[in-house]
Amino acid sequence: EIAANGAYAINQSAVAHDALAARIHAIYDGRPEKILAVKGDGHVRYADVIQAMDVARGAGVKVLGLPK
Repeated sequence: EIAANGAYAINQSAVAHDALAARIHAIYDGRPEKILAVKGDGHVRYADVIQAMDVARGAGVKVLGLPK
């Protein structure tokens, strides 16, 4: 998730911007299916969502989605 202030959270646990890639690696490296939904607050810039998706892709996530 990306909050209105730009803060990241994974499963409601805060994640620092500079730790996002490492945290995603820790979660997904052992999983056979690497699917992630990125949820951004309605006030978050689209570019910030895309940046988070780029980090996730670089960390090994294969399928990205945007929930409504």
